[in-house]
Formats: sequence, structure tokens, C-alpha cells
Amino acid sequence: MNTTQKSYRFCVEQDAPIATLEAVLAIVRRLGLELRSLRTTLHPQGMDVQIRLAADDEEPLTLCRMRLNNVVGILAVREMPSLVASPERMAASR
Repeated sequence: MNTTQKSYRFCVEQDAPIATLEAVLAIVRRLGLELRSLRTTLHPQGMDVQIRLAADDEEPLTLCRMRLNNVVGILAVREMPSLVASPERMAASR
């Protein structure tokens, strides 16, 4: 089964980071996306979040990004470039 993956990075304002993160996870769950990883880093301005999601199609991932941009407390959602494995690296992992 072929899956599409997207990685997003955004900053959550420091007012209510846990509630905002719960809203993010609710969006992911409602869209039926697979949560591959979630990484958070606290800093004085708020919380930096890196999230990697997967779906069978690209459309739900795009919709997720659009919905994340509408959540109060989330600053600009950016898509992270996906890493492309070289053929040598793929052969070495087998």
C-alpha cells in the first residue's frame, strides 16, 4: 500500500500550548491521518512543533495543513521537505 507522508513545522503561542496541541491532534484524528511522529521543543516564545503525518492520498494532508492554519494560537504552518533516500542507502538498509 502506497502512503503519502508530509512533515509540518509550526510554533504554538505560549498562552495555552497544551490545549492548542490537543486541537491539532483532534484535527489529525478527525481526518483519519496516521501520526508518524510528533516532536516538541519549548522556548521562551512558545512551543516549536514538528509533526509527520501519513495518509493514502495527499488531499487529507493538504486539508490538515489548511485547518491547522485556522487554529487560534498556531503561527504559520510550514511544510518540511521530505528526505529522499539514495539507491545506495536503500540497498544498505535491506
